[in-house]
This record gives sequence, structure tokens and C-alpha cells, in this order.
Amino acid sequence: MIPPHLKATAAEHDLGDCLRRYRRRPGAVGTFFAFAPLAGALALGLREGDMTGALAITLFVWPPLFLWWCVSTRRRLDGGLYVFDRGFADVHGRKVQCVITWPEVRSVKYKTRSLWAGLIPVAYAARCVIELRDFRKIELDGSYRSLERLARDLGAH
Repeated sequence: MIPPHLKATAAEHDLGDCLRRYRRRPGAVGTFFAFAPLAGALALGLREGDMTGALAITLFVWPPLFLWWCVSTRRRLDGGLYVFDRGFADVHGRKVQCVITWPEVRSVKYKTRSLWAGLIPVAYAARCVIELRDFRKIELDGSYRSLERLARDLGAH
């Protein structure tokens, strides 16, 4: 289902029917920082032998961080990249970041990069780079689910 604000923008740019939506994943860094105070409070309470400091962290420090994480994650998951018959739209929450029609796209490239420590892979990053005719670039990172399929779908048009 297409959100109403995107439906209006898609009609305005004559994008046609929505073929597929690519969702985003929750951010790993934000999730870590949202729940790290709980682990820190537990460690502090166990080390000190008094749970007063842990309770203070849990009651006063953690709720604003957790609420920020909830709002930002919800915005991230509500958006995504919508592929239409005649273009695509990148949406973050209720905000349409960009609308691109297929004639504006010059090329789509899927790039991967691995970081190795000797013979052991340590990190992996994937990126989809969309080059437009006006020499702008749009980079989609690994936060999109099935990024390789997304790059194939965008490149097929």
C-alpha cells in the first residue's frame, strides 16, 4: 500500500503504478546506543553493589534515548524506496526525499567492498550508486533490505 503523501507525489510526477517497495532495516548503531545505558546501569549496579545509580540511569537517562530510537526507527521503517513503472521515489517517514523518473537515470552500479584481516573477512559493505543525467549521484547503502535485487531492478529500466 502506498502512503497518501507518496501517492500524490507519484501522480504529480506521473510515475505510474507501484511495482515494489524496498524496506529499510533498523540501524545497528542507533539500536546499540538505545540499549547500551541499560547494560551500563546493570554493570554499574553489580559493581557498586547498590542499585540506586542503576535505577537513576534507568529512570532518567534511558527513556529519552529509547524514545528517540523508537521515533527514528519508526521513520526509517515507514519509508523505503518505491519502484514505479516510470521511476522511483525515496521516502523517509512521511517525507519524500527524491522522485526520479527513468529518463533521468544514466547508470546504476552495485558495489561491494570487503575488509580482510589476513584470510579472515572482518567487514562487508554494499552500495548502490545511481548516476543521473545531470551528474548528481544517489547512493543507497546496505540499510535497504535486498540491496542487490534493488540495484538489479533499478538497472533493468
